[in-house]
Amino acid sequence: MGPPGNPAGRARGCYALGPMPKARSLLLVKLLDGDDEHSGTMLHAVPLGTFREVVEAFAAYNTGPDGDPESSNLLYGPGIRVELPFVDARDPVQQVVVSLTEEDIAWSVLERICRGLKWKMMDPGTGRTFG
Repeated sequence: MGPPGNPAGRARGCYALGPMPKARSLLLVKLLDGDDEHSGTMLHAVPLGTFREVVEAFAAYNTGPDGDPESSNLLYGPGIRVELPFVDARDPVQQVVVSLTEEDIAWSVLERICRGLKWKMMDPGTGRTFG
């Protein structure tokens, strides 16, 4: 409890802006085309590539690590933050989590990435794939 007039105990001049809005997250996956009822679902998922190949693929879209060895699995790009699994450089990556930090910019970047690399965006809440 803070002083009178400052019940939250904040430093003088600090204002609460409220909770930050949660960034929207999507998965990027690679799906094989199939002729059965499960076509376009995770039952047809294949690796995006090895960790090293995935990082190199993102580099072509101005997306890469910030240089901190503690967070080498995080990539930053225009309007997005990409989370890769903690695996060795030669290990396969099945999917990555993309957080949209600036939606106005992120959608066009994600569309180019998915079109160029033949990947799909997947809404983790519904399982719906698009892109």
